[in-house]
Amino acid sequence: MEIIYWSDYACPFCFIGRKLLEAAIEKINKEKDETFTVTMKAFELDPSAPTVVEGTATERLASKYGLTMEDAADRINGVNMMGQALGIDFRYDLAKPSNTFDAHRITKLAQAKGNDVAEVLTELLYEAYFVKHEVLADHAVLMSKAKEAGLVEDEVKAVLDSDMYANEVREEEALAARYGINSVPFFVVNDKVALPGALPIEEFEKVLREMLEKEVE
Repeated sequence: MEIIYWSDYACPFCFIGRKLLEAAIEKINKEKDETFTVTMKAFELDPSAPTVVEGTATERLASKYGLTMEDAADRINGVNMMGQALGIDFRYDLAKPSNTFDAHRITKLAQAKGNDVAEVLTELLYEAYFVKHEVLADHAVLMSKAKEAGLVEDEVKAVLDSDMYANEVREEEALAARYGINSVPFFVVNDKVALPGALPIEEFEKVLREMLEKEVE
């Protein structure tokens, strides 16, 4: 079963949605080992975001949605609680907002090396943003995560020092636009069923089980 999903590393619900999907897959595989291939496609919440950190996550949320700082803080705390309920040391309030374009580009490099490498890197980048509060526009941070995922330093440097994979990222974002996707996460199962948002584990599980049954028929 192939699952693709549009996501941004600066999107808290994308990290949470990924974890909920993983939990649903794990429940299914406890009964019968199925093959699931999960692939992230690029989506930037704010393509114009600066490469240097400007303001806090709370300030940016308040500005984006016209909220008071108190209301923005309440929303962020609610998201933190959702992440923490899944076992993540989730601290959206401490995240350092910055541009994620280069993070998406090295994700494309990882995907070119294989899904296993890409999955490791994707997890590391989500954690970098929401757990370790690192700046994803910082090439030193990206290099560190890429090497930890098993990528070759010279190849990562070649990507970061050029515009390699820029077209691939833009093409995935353009595809999302053609599909009418304007919020993430957005999951597509076997190119047949669309699942917008960070759905509860039970809903992911229900859809995946139904799709698996149809594949058998």
